[in-house]
Amino acid sequence: MPKPENKGKPTKARRQPFKLKPNETIDYKQVDVLLSFSTEHGKIKSRRSTNLTLKQQRQLSKSIKRARFLHLLPFVTSVEN
Repeated sequence: MPKPENKGKPTKARRQPFKLKPNETIDYKQVDVLLSFSTEHGKIKSRRSTNLTLKQQRQLSKSIKRARFLHLLPFVTSVEN
């Protein structure tokens, strides 16, 4: 049985701009890594923009929240005009 065609939609290889290996864990003590996954306002970036797997995104959000609670990361950063 042949595979169904893509119906004209171009396929894109999924890339990970933050270079996390599939079995690599994200730790709350890696503040520099966690900062790269948050915006300048302190929000956690979405899974769509980080290109992480669901498991990695859950682990990331848990680590960021844990680091915020321990005051390793700020909850909110104020932007002055």
